[in-house]
Amino acid sequence: MRVKEIKVIVRPLEEDLEEIVDAFRKVEEREEFKDEKIVVDNLDDLRKILTPERIRILQIIKNKRPSSIYELSKLLERDRSAVMRDLEFLSKLGFVEFREEKWKKRRSKKPIVPYDEIEVSIPVII
Repeated sequence: MRVKEIKVIVRPLEEDLEEIVDAFRKVEEREEFKDEKIVVDNLDDLRKILTPERIRILQIIKNKRPSSIYELSKLLERDRSAVMRDLEFLSKLGFVEFREEKWKKRRSKKPIVPYDEIEVSIPVII
């Protein structure tokens, strides 16, 4: 079982300003984002990142293995564009990967969750 560990650090964002600016630059330039850390001011911000629907998306991808974003949208019973927005967000944070699939003349992006678990650790001393 592969475990993806995401460290969640709860502290004022000002303390991490330089790291945040660098991370946004990497995302904008489409560089690979290797930092396995999410810094949030509070638990409410964490809940905005890992919403129940985004966790559901990860679970459906892992368990049902849809072959395309279209198929995933059907399994979720959600609009494809809304699913795509969530997938792009999750991908930028490293939760989802895509594999390009060819079938006859069509190409599709297959969403992949290449791990079995996300471990979130929250320090109790700030």
